[in-house]
Amino acid sequence: MTLLLANARLVDPEGREGPGALVIRDGLIADIAWGQAPEPPEGAELVDCGGHCLAPGIVDLGVKIGEPGERHKESFRTGGRAAAAGGVTTMVTRPDTDPAIDTPEALDFVTRKAREIAPVRVLPMAALTRGREGREMTEIGLLRDAGAVAFTDVDRPVTDTRLFQRALAYAGGLGALVIH
Repeated sequence: MTLLLANARLVDPEGREGPGALVIRDGLIADIAWGQAPEPPEGAELVDCGGHCLAPGIVDLGVKIGEPGERHKESFRTGGRAAAAGGVTTMVTRPDTDPAIDTPEALDFVTRKAREIAPVRVLPMAALTRGREGREMTEIGLLRDAGAVAFTDVDRPVTDTRLFQRALAYAGGLGALVIH
């Protein structure tokens, strides 16, 4: 299947922005035309974008989801739907849930649940310290291997500088990202 998305305002990750068109062939971008739209390829469906923005999917780097423990606040389904409606294709979720995402088992729960019901891609962060209490480092290596994309205690700063320094050194040795 081939689509010509014409009359769009294109936003390029390299910083270019302006009127243009895209040719999509079998789900992949086949051509980008800045300015005037090209003639539709033979058999292509023409979609008039009406000047609307056409850009790569947005990544939201700090999404608060209430699963586990506080689903009544926001679930993967409701948060994912809201994200998709706003052009977000990837949510990076915070570990400040109840209980905190501080074990590989909790991370596995979140990953499976998100995969089952979220309409967008979900990348989970894990807690830097157990319970986000700033007293004991989590199993950063195991959590990273289980799929954590970053480590943070969100709004609870680690005040024990020796513990924080150890966590940074350990995470750095693994190539793991710490957000403080």
